[in-house]
Amino acid sequence: MKLFKTLAGAALALTVTLGALTTAAIAEPDKKNKLSGQQVTALYSGKTWIWSEGASYWGKGAEFQGIWKDSVAIGKWYATNGGQLCYEATWYSASSKKPVKRCWLHVTDSKGVLWKQDLKTKDWYKPKTEFAERVKSGNKIKGKVRKARKRLGV
Repeated sequence: MKLFKTLAGAALALTVTLGALTTAAIAEPDKKNKLSGQQVTALYSGKTWIWSEGASYWGKGAEFQGIWKDSVAIGKWYATNGGQLCYEATWYSASSKKPVKRCWLHVTDSKGVLWKQDLKTKDWYKPKTEFAERVKSGNKIKGKVRKARKRLGV
C-alpha cells in the first residue's frame, strides 16, 4: 500500500509538472489587441534595446544601428499600425555582409498586459521588466558602432 501511495504521488507530481511545462511552452495572450504604430514608436524611438550579446539603437529619424558579438548592423526601422516593430538592416562581420529583416509584434491581452511575439521564432513573452531594465533612453552603443564600422570598413 505504501508503494502504491508513493507511485501515485510521483505520477501526480509528474502530471502537474508536465502540465505546467506544456502551458508555459504554448503560453500566449488570450486576446490580441494590437498596439498602434504610434504606441510602438513611443516605446522604442530614441532608445537602446540591450540584448544578451549586443544591443540595438532605434533612432528618432528611423535610423537603426545594431551590435551583436563582432558584427554591426546599419539600416532603418519602422512601426506598423498592426503592432509590429521592424528593422531592415545589413549586418556586417569580418567574413560576410547580410541583409536582415526582423519584426516583433506588440499586443495587449484582455487584462491590458503587454505581450510581444518574435515573428522569427513565433515565441510569445511578456516583457515584464524589459522596458525598465533593458530599454534605455539615448544611443548607448554609438561608440561601439563607430569602432566596429571602422574595424570592418563599413
